[in-house]
Amino acid sequence: MLDTLDQNIELDTDKLKINNSIKQNLLTAGKWARFLAIVGFIFTGLTGVVALISLVTALSTGFAPLIGLAFFYVAMTVVMIFPALYMVRFAGSITKGLNSNKQGEFDYGVENLKSFFKFSGIFTIVFLGLYILLIFIGASMGSGLSRMF
Repeated sequence: MLDTLDQNIELDTDKLKINNSIKQNLLTAGKWARFLAIVGFIFTGLTGVVALISLVTALSTGFAPLIGLAFFYVAMTVVMIFPALYMVRFAGSITKGLNSNKQGEFDYGVENLKSFFKFSGIFTIVFLGLYILLIFIGASMGSGLSRMF
């Protein structure tokens, strides 16, 4: 039983502590995250406007390549919302949590930061895969064209 008490005491002394320096760094990160989120929402809105204009133009003219481009812009608009949303949630929750010492708000902020990085990582992996695929397609097409001449 004494060993259990000693282990509990040791665990308590090894707790994570958020000192004033860490708090200030997280509050500053929250401010920058809010700025980046606002910029992200602005660019998402602009992309959405371009998507709508492209979609209306494509459907009225019936020009097939423009229809594909319009749907690409619509898809990019939907995808661009998520990083900005995660950042604004992180910024708000981390600031509220640190200023009011509410663990739940702080946890929600960190959870949104995790979601932002997870989304960014998956998005990066998908695009790296697409780049590699396009390189192989381009190389095989180039190889095929060189055989024709």
